[in-house]
Amino acid sequence: MSGYPQQQPPAPKPGMSTGKKIALGCGIPAALGLLVLGGCTLVVGKAAEEVGKELDKSYDSAQVNPSDGTSADGKNGRPDITKDVKVTSCAVKTGEFDMKELEVKVDYTNSGDRRYSYLAEGEVLVNGEKKEDLLSTAQNLAPGQKYTDDNAGALGFNVAKAAKPGDKIECKILKVSRNAL
Repeated sequence: MSGYPQQQPPAPKPGMSTGKKIALGCGIPAALGLLVLGGCTLVVGKAAEEVGKELDKSYDSAQVNPSDGTSADGKNGRPDITKDVKVTSCAVKTGEFDMKELEVKVDYTNSGDRRYSYLAEGEVLVNGEKKEDLLSTAQNLAPGQKYTDDNAGALGFNVAKAAKPGDKIECKILKVSRNAL
């Protein structure tokens, strides 16, 4: 042994250990953060639920002669919006440059009490067989306002191209949806 006295480690001072200090220093803010985050999630979730309910009031949808036996006006006493939409023209015609085109015109009349945008979905039948889908829209119609979609047959170019002189062409609306603005 050397002549130097052996040093003893310093005696621990009474109080909290470093590990406990770190745990409290980080743990308390973390726990508070989780509580705040959970509270915000509940508040935002509740607000989103309320907005969803309000949006549901602004949306109507109805099928024409639905297969489930309900009336065309849908369910829950909603108005029959299928009466707001009508196909007024459905024929193959010769357009510019002697090209055959499917001419489909859809008339809209907003029967609601506020502005609505409409989406009409249907099908194009040739000799009773479905050949194409039919999609038409009308945007931002005021109550009582009328609009004609002259280009509803734009998707039916294949029908026009394959049409023969004796073919029976039909356009049917199957579902109408509207959204309040």
